[in-house]
Amino acid sequence: MVNLPVSIVDMNTVALGTRDRMAAAAADLFYAEGITASGVDAIARHAAVAKPTLYSHFRSKADLVVAALAAQHRGREQMMERWLVERSAAPPALRLLAVFDWLEAWSAEAGGRGCPFLNAAAELVGPQYQAAREVVRQHKAWWLALLAGLARDAGARNPDTLAQELLLLMDGANARVLVTGDPSMVAVARGIATRLVCESLGLAPAVPGDDPARASDA
Repeated sequence: MVNLPVSIVDMNTVALGTRDRMAAAAADLFYAEGITASGVDAIARHAAVAKPTLYSHFRSKADLVVAALAAQHRGREQMMERWLVERSAAPPALRLLAVFDWLEAWSAEAGGRGCPFLNAAAELVGPQYQAAREVVRQHKAWWLALLAGLARDAGARNPDTLAQELLLLMDGANARVLVTGDPSMVAVARGIATRLVCESLGLAPAVPGDDPARASDA
């Protein structure tokens, strides 16, 4: 598990403390409006706290960005854990591709601006954001480890390489969703992912939408 500076709890099940609530509110605002465009006054209003309260928990906006990204990472871990547990009976190859099903569902519901971590990486250019950039790198490392583990469970020939390819597809799909506003871009990426998974498992070539379990019977 990635060691991040803030461990955020699931907002759907447990009441957040003041610091975590401010981090979660900042994450929402940063995703909707951008980090640079979101001033401290707006963040305090969005979190329903006074500015002195905000500064009593975070020494600077850069510290708040670290906490906000860490909150998003923890939420992503929880979402993916639930998603995969619900699909624990599926064939391993389909559990791997289920990551793209999650991404498409999330993009349609809440992710119309693409990946918050890629968006943040594009904005975090100053030396004060070095710690925040490290959170982004660790988040992507967590995705790679998750994908490689699922690929290994599915019997992929080179799970680490396949994980790199699939994460590249996910990042590309997120960028296309951001540009087009169309979450179905993820379905296009899933079609490519299906072919890559079939190739890695030594199965018959698949067309977009095929599942590897059917391909294995070809």
